Amino acid sequence: MTRFYFAYGSNLWLEQMSGRCPNHKVIGKGILKGYRWIISERGYANVVKSKPDEVHGVVYEVTESDEESLDKKEGIDRGLYRKEIIVAEIDGQSKNCLVYVDPVEQAGNPQQEYMERINKGIIDSKLSSEYVERYIRVFVPAQENCFSKK
Repeated sequence: MTRFYFAYGSNLWLEQMSGRCPNHKVIGKGILKGYRWIISERGYANVVKSKPDEVHGVVYEVTESDEESLDKKEGIDRGLYRKEIIVAEIDGQSKNCLVYVDPVEQAGNPQQEYMERINKGIIDSKLSSEYVERYIRVFVPAQENCFSKK
């Protein structure tokens, strides 16, 4: 069984996603309407309800084993994130997607190590520069070293 997974944080970075979910398939770009992108007080990306806003991300198709891996990485058993099914718009169609949501809705500052992963994800996902500037750059500055290939 597979399901759609909406990534909006460091799992936008394809190298990280491949390591965590070796069986995933990229479906395309998606949008969560009525949500806003933040960095929570814990220092990691989150989506919070906000009617006028939207969160852009990448939708993947993941297998059960991929989802189990994501659950571990996202700290489901420790209560760091909870799993929700949220409707995302993908190429004009509405699809139910698994979304990991941090219960901490207060904004904070990103963890130092997390900023590089977010920046690599911005590059890989090709999110619109307008969206990135409006939402992500408020919390995560661009980093020059992310643009060099390893």
